[in-house]
Formats: sequence, structure tokens, C-alpha cells
Amino acid sequence: MKKWLIVLIVLSGLLLASVYIFFPGKIVISQIQKFNCNIHSVTRFLMNENKWNKWWPGNVKYDSVINKTEFEYGQNTYLINEYKYNAMSIQIKNKNFLVNSSIYFIPLNVDTVQVEWKYTLVAGSNPFSRIRLHSLAKKIHHNLIDIIKSMKAFVEKQVNVYGVNFYETMSHDSTLVVTKSTYSNYPSTTQVYNLISELKKYIADEGAKENNFPMLNVKRLNEAEFETMVAISVNKYLPGNNKIFSRRFVPWKMQAADVIGGSYTVEDALKQMKIYMNDYQKRAMALPFQSLVTDRSKQPDTLKWITRIYTPIP
Repeated sequence: MKKWLIVLIVLSGLLLASVYIFFPGKIVISQIQKFNCNIHSVTRFLMNENKWNKWWPGNVKYDSVINKTEFEYGQNTYLINEYKYNAMSIQIKNKNFLVNSSIYFIPLNVDTVQVEWKYTLVAGSNPFSRIRLHSLAKKIHHNLIDIIKSMKAFVEKQVNVYGVNFYETMSHDSTLVVTKSTYSNYPSTTQVYNLISELKKYIADEGAKENNFPMLNVKRLNEAEFETMVAISVNKYLPGNNKIFSRRFVPWKMQAADVIGGSYTVEDALKQMKIYMNDYQKRAMALPFQSLVTDRSKQPDTLKWITRIYTPIP
């Protein structure tokens, strides 16, 4: 009997020792992922909790008692506590524990960011508590993997961050005829196409041919004036007149995007293009412009307008 008791005590001791060996009292959880995007586009969305509902994989609700937005996923609740420089503190809680975690955003180069979500959990000296908390930590780790995957899938798509998809292309419009005018309002469709009609008539009178869609650039001079410039690519050099002038260019690289919608949508896309170019350290070589793919004078529904926006780059 004593022999079996000794064996039982020894086995219990070994089992207890194995718990302390294989289930340490300090649990460090870290999930690292590389995002193929710019650090500014990452932080612009992920460090603004008002935009989390666009990519969060679980439920989002506002708790009026604590005056905070709660993000739920996998039986856990996540609360944003603090924003830091390229980092943020997030509280993770469920019915069994509460722990503070941190997300770090580390730029590796202009188009790659390393994201690390990390936290430390103290399991205590109780062996049963250690086993239970290690099991919970494993589940939370799987949740962090899912959440970071959702982050990555969202911010790696330009349309989610900037509203449009940007791409590079080459321009072959080497000879242009140009005219411009100043208005006290953002130019209407009628005003824009009156200028385009003047160019079309001049091109036809000179026996030349149009090569591409009309181009448009609107520049706000002050609170009361908008300078409006239109251009059309032609197949040969034309001398111009007192209102129309010519421009020649060598083929150049362009940052471009296709936009569907009215003037407000296009102007917003041009603003986003400027932000995108700043994010990715791209320099503009000349003024941005719109290529009017849809003849707006014949299509009254602005939701059907197709416009390509361009900015010349090195």
C-alpha cells in the first residue's frame, strides 16, 4: 500500500512539474504579418476606430455605459485604449480575464509594413489556472490571426483606402491644342463643352484629326475664380491663334485612375491621387488633368460619366 502511495506521490510530482515546465507562468503572444502597402495608408485606417467597422471581421457596437465602441470577435471584446506613434494599445477581455495588448506598425520600405500584435498574460502559480489560461491564450492567438488577415485584406486594396485604384501608364499624346477661360464658378458642363467645341472647330478648320478624348484641368485661383483649361491631342502641329495655343510633349509616364461619377467624385479622386503620390513619394512633373471619356454634354446622368485622371510622373 505504501509502495503505491509513493508511486502516486512521485507521479503527481512529475505531473505537477511538467505543468510548470510546459505551461510557464508568463505567456507571451505575438502575431506578425507583412502588409503590402504604405505606412500612411495603414495608420490612416487602422488608427482611426471610426473606420474599423469597414474591415472588422466581427460585430461592432457602442457601449454607452463606458462611452466606447466595442469590437467583438470569437467570444472576446476588443477596446481601443490609446493611440501612440505608429502603435496603439488595445484591451482584450472576456468573462475569464482582461489583458492589455499593443499593435505596432513598422515601415520596412515605401510599400511594405510589418504589423505586430503582442500581449503578455500572467498565468499565476495555480497549475489548473495555468492550463486553462494557456488554452484561452491559444484561442485568442487564432483570433488575432483572423483579425490581422482581415486588416491586411482591407488595406492592401487601394480602392478601400483611396476610393479608386491607381496604375501607371504611358501617354503618347505628344501634340496638343489648348484653350482656357476663367469663371466665377466651378465650370459647368456647358461651359466646359463650349471650350471643347472651339477646339474641335479649330482642329477641323486646320484639316487635322483628334487623337484622343478631350482633357480638362480646373484650378481654383481664389474664392471667386476658377481657371478652366481644356486640350485635345491632334495628329500634327497646329500654330494656334489669339485664343488657342499649342503644346508639344515627349511621351511621359502617368499615374492614372478610372473614375465613375460626377465632377465632385472626380475632384475627390484627384485629391486622393495627390495623397497617394505623397504616401508613395511620387513627384508630379506637371498639372493633373481629366480625360473626358464620356461626352458629358450628351449624358445627363453623372453616375454614368467615365473619367480617367492623370498626373505626369518621372
